[in-house]
Amino acid sequence: MIQNTQFRAASLIVQLGNAVTYYRNLKMEHIGLTSVQSDALIAALRNPGITAARLKEQLQLSQSTVAGILSRLEGKGLIEKKADQEDARKAILTPTDQGLALEMPLKEIALETQQSLVEGMSEAEQEEFIRLLDIALENMNRVRQAQPSGGR
Repeated sequence: MIQNTQFRAASLIVQLGNAVTYYRNLKMEHIGLTSVQSDALIAALRNPGITAARLKEQLQLSQSTVAGILSRLEGKGLIEKKADQEDARKAILTPTDQGLALEMPLKEIALETQQSLVEGMSEAEQEEFIRLLDIALENMNRVRQAQPSGGR
């Protein structure tokens, strides 16, 4: 017989993910971005010239989802998408000046989110929490990659 405690971790993680997404969406409402759009913009800010394919891998999203996110960011004037000169099938992403201007607000929101997330934890507990989250995510990404479709 399956006990409640045996699936509690997965349920809590899903709830945590939803709560973090809700919080980030709320904090970003004034700059007109969603949580996932900000993740894509941050990736472009950190890696100018990143390809759409690399962004897909980094965010672990489907190609169609990434295409929609990039279309919205481009429409908002936050990124430019250009064909790679060596391989026109690859889209190279570059933040615009308007996108670059959002770097500090996005960093501040990320810091606020993390502070809210680990509030009440000691420094050692925070480090352990992050370490365990990294392991759990790595495990789930390995499962995802083992799927026939590549997991997205």
